[in-house]
Amino acid sequence: MYATRLKAVLAVLAGLVLFLLVGLFRLQVLRGKEYRNEAVEHLKRPPGFHPTIRGTIYDRNGIALAQDAGAFDVAIYFPFIEMDDEFVAQTAASWKISPDELRLRVHKMWPELAHLTNMPLAELERRAETIRQRVDVIRRTVAERHGRRITVREETYDLQTGMPHPLVQDIDPEAYQKISSRPGDFPGLVLLESRRREYLYGGVAPHVVGRLGEVSSDELNSDDSERNINAPYGPGHLKRYWPGDLVGRSGVEACSEDLLRGERGVCQTGLDGSSLEDIAPVPGRDIHLTLDIALQADVERLLDAPPALPAGTRISGAAVVLDCTTGEVLVLASAPRLNVNYYAADFPDLLRDPAGPLVHRAVAGRYPLGSIFKAVTATTALHEGAITPDTSLTCDGMLDPERPDRFRCHVYLSQGRGHGPIELHEAIKRSCNVFFYKVAELLSLDPVTHRRDLRRGRDVLTAWARRLGLGRATGIGLAGEADGSVKVDDPRNLAVGQGELLVTPLQAAQVYGLVATDGRMPPLTLIRERPGNPSVRDDLRQRPLNPVYMQAIRDGFDAVVNEPGGTGYSTVRLEEVRIAGKTGTAQVGEGKDDHAWFVGYAPADHPRLAFSVIVEHGGHGGETAGPIAREIVKACLAHGYFGDRPATVITQPPPESLPAPADGSRPHREPLG
Repeated sequence: MYATRLKAVLAVLAGLVLFLLVGLFRLQVLRGKEYRNEAVEHLKRPPGFHPTIRGTIYDRNGIALAQDAGAFDVAIYFPFIEMDDEFVAQTAASWKISPDELRLRVHKMWPELAHLTNMPLAELERRAETIRQRVDVIRRTVAERHGRRITVREETYDLQTGMPHPLVQDIDPEAYQKISSRPGDFPGLVLLESRRREYLYGGVAPHVVGRLGEVSSDELNSDDSERNINAPYGPGHLKRYWPGDLVGRSGVEACSEDLLRGERGVCQTGLDGSSLEDIAPVPGRDIHLTLDIALQADVERLLDAPPALPAGTRISGAAVVLDCTTGEVLVLASAPRLNVNYYAADFPDLLRDPAGPLVHRAVAGRYPLGSIFKAVTATTALHEGAITPDTSLTCDGMLDPERPDRFRCHVYLSQGRGHGPIELHEAIKRSCNVFFYKVAELLSLDPVTHRRDLRRGRDVLTAWARRLGLGRATGIGLAGEADGSVKVDDPRNLAVGQGELLVTPLQAAQVYGLVATDGRMPPLTLIRERPGNPSVRDDLRQRPLNPVYMQAIRDGFDAVVNEPGGTGYSTVRLEEVRIAGKTGTAQVGEGKDDHAWFVGYAPADHPRLAFSVIVEHGGHGGETAGPIAREIVKACLAHGYFGDRPATVITQPPPESLPAPADGSRPHREPLG
């Protein structure tokens, strides 16, 4: 009996030992790694994230135009936004005040902060709501990384481990001093060193450099992959956007957002404060533009104070300068313009300004081209065999004497006569409309029946216009670049640049760059990291321009400026550099003055630069746009572009011709979306 009981006890003990051994094997071997990892996680504080660092935008000479810089932000701990009862009770007890007193202090804090930072209370409330959304995203991100819900630093109030949220960026010194000296009046607020986007020359090339704006809820939450800004980045990706993040809204900031944006860093510490993991943020790529910011500033000053107009005259217009040898864009100037550093503060006034300073006219302004289009007409007629350089046509001042009110020449309107027999050279030089009306009719002749079909002339001219880059974006990459339009039914109107023909100043400069180089100018480039697309020259590769014909056209453009009687002789000619080009006066109707154009290239014999100038409602091109073009060429000469200057210059300090960098004399505010 005793032996039986002993065996039973031993069997039970053996079973217990076996059970324990199996359990230990399961814990130590099968799931040991899992439990060890979990134990390590319990010894960690919740992870935090370093902010992204945006890449710097440089001009062609290495001058920084936009960069991240140090600043001070007002930040708030998340519980002081939520103010739930448990938090209020615990915090009030630790501060030895009543819960009602704590709530009253927080309630008074918001309008006082709005006053000190010159920010509307409604905007502070909106930003507080953005922080709520941001914390929710961080919670989900951490849960995705760890597979379970973890209290994150961003939702706690702890001076050692908590993570406050920026509420007002880049405050001025006075606000900093008042907030830091009165901590009791600003419960839950802290002052943090941070980074802000700094535009060193915010009033120069603002449309080109662009600006930032806060990412919208729709961009973060849209089900449409094309509209959802996070579509390229999977869950937990450190490049994903969170509520409150800034994104490029215009210019290079927008079109190079994918390159400029960096990745967040991750930091994690143990409960004892030791660093367990610290992954530094990965800065975004730097961007190098072909733009010459010093030359751009000089050209903008010419648009601000046009040389042929009375002092104080404010114009709307644009100017473009291209390097014919490389296709690089040197200047994209628009007038009037804004200062991107003060965009948010100035936005209401900018929006109301009838002159439209928000419009980047150099790439988005669409204008009738006027006589500038005669470069296309001449190119088309010579290559299609409709005329030769020696073809002579008679100008009686009007195309049809029976209809003297239609298709007239400018000389008839001013002097009541025509040019008489005239060849291509003189027709370009004197800008004879009747010559080009007749050229359009010659292009409209059927080669077999010799009957005139205006549709044929229209189609041939339209095809050549597109071949030379009109009616389609140049491909430099800037958001908002307009295609323009070449949809003119009557080729006689199209031949002189009138009718439903709309082009941008950038396209106009490109046409003359192609004329100056026999079509060999490379595709236009603004951002070196994204060179021009060779496919935009496919049409010209399939049918190259004939150098003999193009030289005949260039001789005419040379005569416009450098021979007596040329429409630009008295206002554009320059002794130091021989300029070639064409004046243009584009009709706009509705009783308004015509637009004034001058488009050309220099030097005339060995073209290096092509340029375009337009002054809205400026009247005659030679009188208004021509003098600006002449001064632009002088500025290019002063900057060394007609010497042995290489296409890319080594890094150098900002030239003296640049305005002084922003000095903080006005409060800097990040632009809102």
